[in-house]
Amino acid sequence: MHRIPKNHVLETEGKMNLSTEKTPQQKLSKFCLENVSAVNVTHLPIHNLKVVARACDELNQQAGHNKAIPHVAARNIKNEQELEDFIKFCISKGINKALVIGGSTARKETNVFNNDVAVANILKGANITVDCGIYPQNETALEIKTKLDFFENAITQLCMNPNAINNLPLLDSIRIGVPSMCSVKGIYKYLKLCGNDSYKYIFKNWMALNYLGSDGIRVDKFIQKLKFSNYHIYNFGKLDKTISKLSVSYTHLTLPTSDLV
Repeated sequence: MHRIPKNHVLETEGKMNLSTEKTPQQKLSKFCLENVSAVNVTHLPIHNLKVVARACDELNQQAGHNKAIPHVAARNIKNEQELEDFIKFCISKGINKALVIGGSTARKETNVFNNDVAVANILKGANITVDCGIYPQNETALEIKTKLDFFENAITQLCMNPNAINNLPLLDSIRIGVPSMCSVKGIYKYLKLCGNDSYKYIFKNWMALNYLGSDGIRVDKFIQKLKFSNYHIYNFGKLDKTISKLSVSYTHLTLPTSDLV
């Protein structure tokens, strides 16, 4: 495990560093936009990339500055022209960062792109910086560090295993993905929309059940077991309440000496 200096203070003043996400159609409150550093706009199989890019531009106008980061799901791209139009639009609007993922569409020979690296190389060639997703249960620290030699930053796929997360390299470029304070039903509803198998990571060994409360998932309780300070909220509902709860619970939080290794 990465060594942390004794009595390392995770946060002593100000707010936790939070980001979140939304679909192209979703609207976020003023409170949310004022209290997150970035908003990822998801690229679902039903959407053309241009829809994602336009939603990013609208959100940036609402925020008053660049805060939106478009998802680019490689296997969801229908043709090369779709990616080319997306790049042209982003450049025209000053959108200079994207989160590149494989996508929920199955791998098949007819896909224009089958992996995130192929798309990321094209975006980097257009001077768009690229972030990626990482998998705490499936990837080693070395594999993740190798990814971050190519990608700018990373967000973890949902994982409710504190030990797996705390074994990740302690890097500012890694943002820990956590669910919003919704019910389990809310998570399943969202994952069905996304069309992927992320629930296998969330509920692996049923660890998520340790953080269920009468009002939904106790994300505030979960993050108190983690050594990180940058978090990405997967928006399954009750987003404003989650942001408010996490900001309060994190104030003056320090890592206990007993947890240092």
